[in-house]
Amino acid sequence: MTPDFASFLRRFEEANSAFVNGDVSAWMPLVSRSEVSSIFGGFGGRETGWSQVGPRYEWAAAQFAPSGAKVQFEYLDQHVGPDSAYTVAIERCSVRYVDRPGEHHHELRVTMVFRVEDGDWRLVHRHADPLNLKSTP
Repeated sequence: MTPDFASFLRRFEEANSAFVNGDVSAWMPLVSRSEVSSIFGGFGGRETGWSQVGPRYEWAAAQFAPSGAKVQFEYLDQHVGPDSAYTVAIERCSVRYVDRPGEHHHELRVTMVFRVEDGDWRLVHRHADPLNLKSTP
């Protein structure tokens, strides 16, 4: 039986809010440990395989200072199959960074791919980058 994706997504959203407060502990159990997992992160770069992805998520969360930020999700599309799913969303919140004073508006366009591993959903790929205004080349 496929686990309930909607319940997983609620847990993931809560973990995402903790993440932008510098706490990666709820996020990490939701991520695939596969060597085909990947991240194209909101701070740039790319990592592939758990040996790179895990440390990258830890580093990224450490860039945020606790602030009580809560991520708001605007889902533009999502699809759930028997053992894989994806979401396309805009994530918005105001955050504090450890190396900059004040609050900063954090608005990302995010595509994520999930699959069932060991009986539960896991994040396999995350592509997040800043939502910028459309411009000419």
